[in-house]
Amino acid sequence: MQSLMVTLSMVVGVVLLSLAGCDKSPPKPEKVTVGIVNVTPKLNETVGAFKKGLAELGWVEGQNIVYVDEGPLGKMGKVEGAVQRLMKKKPDLIVSLTTPVTLKVQKAIWGTKIPVLFAPATDPVASGFVKSLREPGGNFTGIQAGMAEIQALVRLKTMVPDLRRLYVPYNPDDKAMAIGLKGLKKAAAEHNVELVPGEFHSEKDAPRILNDIPDNVQAVWQLPSPFWGVHTKAFVQACIVRKKPLKTHAAEWAEAGAFMAYGLNTRAMGKQMSRLADKILKGHPPATLPVEQPEYFLIINLKTANAIGFEISDNILKQADEVIR
Repeated sequence: MQSLMVTLSMVVGVVLLSLAGCDKSPPKPEKVTVGIVNVTPKLNETVGAFKKGLAELGWVEGQNIVYVDEGPLGKMGKVEGAVQRLMKKKPDLIVSLTTPVTLKVQKAIWGTKIPVLFAPATDPVASGFVKSLREPGGNFTGIQAGMAEIQALVRLKTMVPDLRRLYVPYNPDDKAMAIGLKGLKKAAAEHNVELVPGEFHSEKDAPRILNDIPDNVQAVWQLPSPFWGVHTKAFVQACIVRKKPLKTHAAEWAEAGAFMAYGLNTRAMGKQMSRLADKILKGHPPATLPVEQPEYFLIINLKTANAIGFEISDNILKQADEVIR
């Protein structure tokens, strides 16, 4: 009897395995939800490159990945509401663009295990996103842009050899500007450049601070922040009128007439982020994924340089990724 039962069990097992083998349809891929929080239109390129990079890695939108992306919000005041709506979707990953946005996200996910991928963050350790760049140790990892100030200042000094005093419009209440200024102070101290802060505290003060560029400074520095997006043209024109070279952080600024732009390659950063996201979505905890450094670019607006009386050597022009003539 026992022998018969064993035989029947074996037969049933073989039949079940045969039936399973007949089902040739592949298993339905698990769908993940990725939320993207972006306040500035200038980072649309990053978002596009991020999604494209994930698609190349097998994450096809509508099949195994869903994006919750309200597009560039335009104002920081809209971030909290967007994050609250995103949290209701129970995301598997949140992508936060810029330090101020990541601070809002950090507050919203407190006490949860939702992984967050930030980019760019000027100083993710000082901001409290990670314990260290090598070993983040929590929910967060991403891309740091903290070394840009030193490299950019060196570039600026090669084009403005007599640079001794640098005007820096600055809102201490803006977290991104505050962190950027901290890095700039360190770079300026190393290169014997005196910073002349143009302090302001509200949106209505921006025109005044741009019209008060001192005569005795040799250049002007734009601290990266979503705040400046709507003031790009006014900022650029103020510097051209006063014949002061303006260092900025984004290609759009150089295209609008800024003397030079040294900053992140936004498309490359999006692709870089997609590789990190792929690892997180496949189960790698952010705590074990080191914060990465981005690629940088140098753009020189030679037309503006000539207009304000600066000669740029061919040797320096050859080092640029783009020269606007």
